[in-house]
Amino acid sequence: MSERRPLSERLIRRAARPPFGGDRTGKGWLASFARAQPHVVVRQRIEAPGWPKFSRPLRIAFLTDLHAGSHTADAERLAAIAAEAAAMAPDLVLLGGDYVNMQPFGGGRLPPDIVARAMARIEAPLGAFAVLGNHDYTYGEREVAASFEAAGIAVLDHVRATVTFDGAALDIVGVPDAHVVRDRAHALLAGLSPQRPAIVLAHDPVWFGHVPAGPFVTLAGHTHGGQIRLPGLGVIMNSSKAPLRWSQGLIVENGRTMFVSAGLGTSSVPLRIGVPPEYALLDIGGG
Repeated sequence: MSERRPLSERLIRRAARPPFGGDRTGKGWLASFARAQPHVVVRQRIEAPGWPKFSRPLRIAFLTDLHAGSHTADAERLAAIAAEAAAMAPDLVLLGGDYVNMQPFGGGRLPPDIVARAMARIEAPLGAFAVLGNHDYTYGEREVAASFEAAGIAVLDHVRATVTFDGAALDIVGVPDAHVVRDRAHALLAGLSPQRPAIVLAHDPVWFGHVPAGPFVTLAGHTHGGQIRLPGLGVIMNSSKAPLRWSQGLIVENGRTMFVSAGLGTSSVPLRIGVPPEYALLDIGGG
């Protein structure tokens, strides 16, 4: 790794002992407690100012924060979610990071190649693109990226890709990780052209603060929607330096647009309260 990870991540890596192997997702003594809640499919229409006037909206399946193996029987669960998402006929598949489960207890961890092959079942004419999250870097970014690339999913490591939809070119800009800030990320966002529409695929919504106004839509995860939402209090933390109002859903501020997904998995403990697991089906048109 070119950058030294935070001490907490290095300790977690030692306790979780990657690489993981096999597809067993039994959780041992946590099995009954760690069963996933039913997920929801968030359908969101986004009007993106400055985007081309498509003949129909661009449909994106956006899945993030799988933390595969954080729940009992996650291999089967992810396969079913992938089949469901594929049936929605997306034009483009975007994946927001944190594919592996680095919880150092409870077992059931899935290796990245199992996760990548499950996500590759969501076929789309414009392809599939991914960024890595901080858990993927803790596991080993080269191993996770290689698994996804081998499954036909392009991993955007501080680079941009271009797709063409309805005759118009759209950039996809990848800003991975959450715990190590790189100059490449700032340079990539500073180089966005107001004449060229782009999707900023960022693991952490904190990067929304660095996206200029223009024909850009930011997609992010990392927060898990707070993972725990208390009655009367709402979200009390979101594991990001982003403000709590950027924890989940559609955010439109100062001519900028972002959608944050609460994701499908959990970290720290396999528990969500008031924030069900989700993935998003986004229909984006020119505003």
